[in-house]
Amino acid sequence: MSMTAQNKQDNPKTAVSTVSNDYIIAKYIRLSLDDGITESLSIPHQHMILDAHIDELEIPNATVIEFVDNGYTGTNMERPALQEMLDLVRSGRVNCIVVKDFSRFSRNALESGYYIEQVFPLYNVRFIAISEPFDSDDYKGDTGGIDVAFKFVIHEYYSHDLSKKVKSAKHTKMVNGKYIVANAVYGYRKNAAGTWEHDDEAAAIVREIYDLALEGTPVSEIRNRMFESSYPTPGEYLKLKRGNDITPACLWSTRNITHILTNEQYIGTYIAGKERQDVVVSQKVIRPDKSEWIMIPDSHPPIVSKECFAEVQSLLGRKPPEWFSTQTMEVECESQPSFILSGEALPHNRSYGFVKNQDGVYEVDTTAAEVIRTIYKMATDGIPTKMICDRLVSMQVPTPHEHIRKARGEVFAPKCKWSAKMVRDILRNIQYAGVCVTGKTQRDPYTGKTRYTPKKEWVLIPDVYPAIISNEMFEAVRNLSRSRKSVQIREYLLRGRVLCGCCGHAMSYERMNNQVFSCYFTASDPDSLCHKFKVVASELEEAVLEIIRKQAEVILNTTDLSDLHKTSGSAQQIADYEKRIKALVEQRQSFYEQFVTGQIDRQTHQSLKTDCAEQIEWLNKQLSLCKQSVSAIEASQKTSAIAKSVLSDTTTEQEIVDMLVDKIHVFPNDHMEITWNVTGFASGA
Repeated sequence: MSMTAQNKQDNPKTAVSTVSNDYIIAKYIRLSLDDGITESLSIPHQHMILDAHIDELEIPNATVIEFVDNGYTGTNMERPALQEMLDLVRSGRVNCIVVKDFSRFSRNALESGYYIEQVFPLYNVRFIAISEPFDSDDYKGDTGGIDVAFKFVIHEYYSHDLSKKVKSAKHTKMVNGKYIVANAVYGYRKNAAGTWEHDDEAAAIVREIYDLALEGTPVSEIRNRMFESSYPTPGEYLKLKRGNDITPACLWSTRNITHILTNEQYIGTYIAGKERQDVVVSQKVIRPDKSEWIMIPDSHPPIVSKECFAEVQSLLGRKPPEWFSTQTMEVECESQPSFILSGEALPHNRSYGFVKNQDGVYEVDTTAAEVIRTIYKMATDGIPTKMICDRLVSMQVPTPHEHIRKARGEVFAPKCKWSAKMVRDILRNIQYAGVCVTGKTQRDPYTGKTRYTPKKEWVLIPDVYPAIISNEMFEAVRNLSRSRKSVQIREYLLRGRVLCGCCGHAMSYERMNNQVFSCYFTASDPDSLCHKFKVVASELEEAVLEIIRKQAEVILNTTDLSDLHKTSGSAQQIADYEKRIKALVEQRQSFYEQFVTGQIDRQTHQSLKTDCAEQIEWLNKQLSLCKQSVSAIEASQKTSAIAKSVLSDTTTEQEIVDMLVDKIHVFPNDHMEITWNVTGFASGA
């Protein structure tokens, strides 16, 4: 919070006057968040010290203006009250600045020295730091020497040292598993002791999301289920818990779901250190690598089991957690080291398409094998993956996970919601051609950590499994996939510029689906105006380019050819005004020198000073008008040049769009609104 230019109405001496002849004293107070615990630096204490010192100055006709920055660091000058005070200094409306000490003004040695040694003397501003003590009037023609400079450095060093200590204390808390974050992750809440416990309502939703994922439900379908169940999103839920009066839209995104399904905090692991600030004076946030995070297992009660979490990661196609992989690899490497190269280290878990007989030998699962052959047949016929999914859903074929669950004897109704990833995983699995793949992971004998090995280091052993498809068919599908990937993806014209006019979110470009822009933000809400809203890309591109061409023609037809002469005349006026202002400033300075040396009295000096100020103010207004006129003419000339380039044959369509178009809001009723990069183009619209 900052209070700027606050008038003190209870003391006639400190009431702000509108008379320009008064001596203006700026009283500056700053309190940072870290200073708040120190009584000697509190705002009331600074008030008391500053008011007492101003009374001792006994300056007649003094007007005191107060500036307060509460909760702002002194390591930089980006403080609202301070900037307002400096603006008054530059306009010549402050005669004296009073602070408790140098650190209240700034903890940056370079900035403190610049203002106290260069800026304030230039504007004849007296600077007083009470506790140092420092008064610039005591150093006429000097800046305080090495003592003052050393104090600047000490204050800056203190700030850096304090920051390091605060960061070190926070890091120690994180390592000890103490929760210093403001909010618990969705599904938890902080108790009185500051630790996490289950938020029963949200935790139940998290479990439901994991259950749906284990059933093979695609992330997009889980998102739709959350909307249908009217569950507030994590952000909306937090606002409701805080007591905010909102109506939840319940529009979950796939990102919300994926974040929950991949967050190890739901298995009880404490995670900290994902972000840190680089240096004291910088606001840049660094996101360290995951290996640098602080992760403490079993720190709080889990919402889902580790086995459930690991299985979900497998279904999502992600690398399993390190703790899960290491445990598995220890069994494989220590108890069966000689079996890997021989091809006898078969997976322990049931694989889709195969079953184990009583002797532990893999046999073909006839039901699943028929589905696999059907998928490969459709792929060799050139049917896209998405269409294969649609056909499997229409045929009510259980997903691989559902098929395995049924084989285990579980009783449930399969939803048969196939995803493109499920199909791709089957089409890429060389195991169906009878080949065993080992050596995908390797455990470091020194650290015990598991790493994924490069594909060229994998061990492929043929004829280990009974083949479901022929090697020729597998190679044909793989070659077909490679040929599709080798096709150049066209850089579409309106990349990153198309937004939905209803919900305001970016529309996705679908290259494989008739090249359309689609809005997916309200995909789970069938009642939304932009539900499944699509726009044909070629039609939108043609409409945008046509609008641009028409705008260019209008601009060229209305261009004033006399603008060049106007610019030349205005530039001459600007130079003349600046010269006159400079002369008046020097003249005002000479009046002050005459007053100091006794050549003129105070009344004459104030009269001459007021006259100069009025003339400077009038000239500044005229200068501002002139500059605005020149800027407008230059902008018009720039717009005309752009319009000419639009209608020329040398400028490409992509260059035109990049130069002119910022955003395009598209509405379902064939209406669009374009936000232009060039102001002149917008005015011509």
